[in-house]
Amino acid sequence: MRIGWKSILLILAIVLVTAYVGVMSVVPQDRDAHETRCQSVTCVLEDSIEHRYITPAQVVHYLRTVGLDPVGKRVSELNLQLIEDTLEAHPILATADCYMTIDGHMRVCLTQRTPMLHVLTADENYFVGTDRAPIPAWSTIRDTVLEVRGTLTHQQTCGEVADFAEWLAGDSIWCDEVDYLWLPEPHRYTLLLRDDTTQILLGDLREYPKQLRRLQHFRMRCGEQIRQKTYRQLDLRFDDQVIGRYE
Repeated sequence: MRIGWKSILLILAIVLVTAYVGVMSVVPQDRDAHETRCQSVTCVLEDSIEHRYITPAQVVHYLRTVGLDPVGKRVSELNLQLIEDTLEAHPILATADCYMTIDGHMRVCLTQRTPMLHVLTADENYFVGTDRAPIPAWSTIRDTVLEVRGTLTHQQTCGEVADFAEWLAGDSIWCDEVDYLWLPEPHRYTLLLRDDTTQILLGDLREYPKQLRRLQHFRMRCGEQIRQKTYRQLDLRFDDQVIGRYE
């Protein structure tokens, strides 16, 4: 009789353990079936009035191409920080802020990088942003920014030339007069003005505010003389002097 009870108890224990394992294997699947999944992605370009270099649809397509399309995935599996970091590494985007709504919709708020300088060398064509970093040439960037040509390094364009471009953009006298900046050889930065073939020699980009104030004073005093003569160069490299060289 004792052996029979032991057998019954053993069978009951086996049945209970089997049932427990079966229930535990089913419950996670049920929970997974009801877990919230990402329903859609909405991208908002917060500076779209100022810049239209990329569209929300292009941003969504970019997420797909890098394997980070969140649609259909469980919300608990989404790495929002990774999505933000990936978008901010895009050459046109500056900032990205991602968050999920309660009902499973992702919202991405974006800003775009702002070019301040267009660089053209024998080997490269790119922009420099207000963050002082290169931006690849982008077909939708058509902003009127300072153009610089010649033999230049990234250190120069993202440093001293970007400083000059920032100063120029804020100067009410010269911002609309300068056509482009040229560096034909080291330490010989030269300005070309719109509708004027005269080369304005600055030398190193160190004293340009003072140099251009001197040039403006020279133009005010000698305006008629300048109009009657064709200068090949106006040299501002020497203190308190404007040296004119004719054709």
